[in-house]
Amino acid sequence: MSKFFGNDTLFGRFFGQAGNVITMNILFIICSLPIITLGTAYTSMYYALMRSLRYGDTSLIRDFFHSFRKNFRQSALSWLAVLVLTIIFSADIGMFGPRGIYPFLPFYYLFLVLIIIAAITFMFAFPVIAAFENTLKNLWIQSFFLAARNLPSALAILILNVVPLYVSLTTPVPQLFGIALFFWIVGGFGFIAWVNTFLFYRIFKPYLPEEPAEKDLA
Repeated sequence: MSKFFGNDTLFGRFFGQAGNVITMNILFIICSLPIITLGTAYTSMYYALMRSLRYGDTSLIRDFFHSFRKNFRQSALSWLAVLVLTIIFSADIGMFGPRGIYPFLPFYYLFLVLIIIAAITFMFAFPVIAAFENTLKNLWIQSFFLAARNLPSALAILILNVVPLYVSLTTPVPQLFGIALFFWIVGGFGFIAWVNTFLFYRIFKPYLPEEPAEKDLA
């Protein structure tokens, strides 16, 4: 039995990764409850997952809280910027959209394009903060150019982040909403971040400095 569930077996690796996903999901949800810390929790989740992918056997909980302290300011300011831009874009869509106060389709489609560009940049910004050290302005510029240079992966990351959450929130079937809610509470956020981590790490790897495993990722 021990051989069947050993760390080097398929089942052992599966349950180990499942445990990592659930652990990250719980920490992310708890640390996001004040809302203002959601960005920091998001950064910390990626910091821990990328270190685990890069170095193998690491302490996810230790790495999560290390990043939470280290990247709090940049992540909190980035999250505030996301909230402000979300309000601005929502107001613009509400004003110029087909059912808006002043319907004007050219502006509407322009804002849709800007929203997609901004959303992709948002998705990159927090993992970039987790992986690199720089000024906040340069980290956001770096996020934009990394996404632009890896557009297929960037679109896949956007779809992975947006579509499951959108479907969960908009489903008209109460039973499906209950299943979706259970999924997100148990491991949904952690699972999507875990999948995205492979894409982000492949994109970031050429720019990461060579470091021994005991050092920080960023």
